[in-house]
Amino acid sequence: MVGQTPGFKRDELKARYEVTSIQEDEWHSYTDVKTAKIVANHLLHAKRIGGWLLNAGAGIYEIKEGDWRQVPLDLFAAPICGKRYAVCGSVERLPFADQAFDVAVCVGEVLAYCDPAAALWELHRVTKSSGLLICDFGNSRSLRHIMKTSFGRAADLVTDDYNGSQERIWIYSPAYIASLLEEFGFRITARYGSHTWSALGRRLGLTATNSLSAQCSLNWLPLPVQWADLVTFVAERV
Repeated sequence: MVGQTPGFKRDELKARYEVTSIQEDEWHSYTDVKTAKIVANHLLHAKRIGGWLLNAGAGIYEIKEGDWRQVPLDLFAAPICGKRYAVCGSVERLPFADQAFDVAVCVGEVLAYCDPAAALWELHRVTKSSGLLICDFGNSRSLRHIMKTSFGRAADLVTDDYNGSQERIWIYSPAYIASLLEEFGFRITARYGSHTWSALGRRLGLTATNSLSAQCSLNWLPLPVQWADLVTFVAERV
């Protein structure tokens, strides 16, 4: 594990996230579509449909499934400007009362830029008993990292491609994130993986386009979640 606390300072993220629109690349667009389907499915079957929902690290994205009273929270004001109930703040220090939300959603790799221990504790604090949490994170056990020094580490800082440029992000092992969730009082009820065959393609030197083509062709033969590039956990506060 890298010998520093995961996360970035606000100013390091401003250029990318203090925006009102984002043009995603094909790799992240694929991820967004799959994540949206996961979120929609679980929100439609949540115990308290129509309650308060925290969209933590919302950016420009809104969750449209169900009649939820959605609170979009973001570190920057620009992407949430004009949205009802919008709050500017950090997922590591949420400005809400204990057990304020029926559901908390923290996707879009928000944990890639902050301390997951601080963020997950705060998400636990503001989620009601039996409430739902949906979160995702970059996976250090991804096939894209196999035989690299980052593979399997609890947390590591890596360089990734985004829209033709490179950025630093934090990745984590599923065991580490699961241990935090369980320590903070969550019970994991479902696990999903995005980019498995495509992660292997990238590791073998294929382009993102060709890797995605391989993924779409081989979706009928799923690989284990623990090898996915992005892992999504669904958990209940117990």
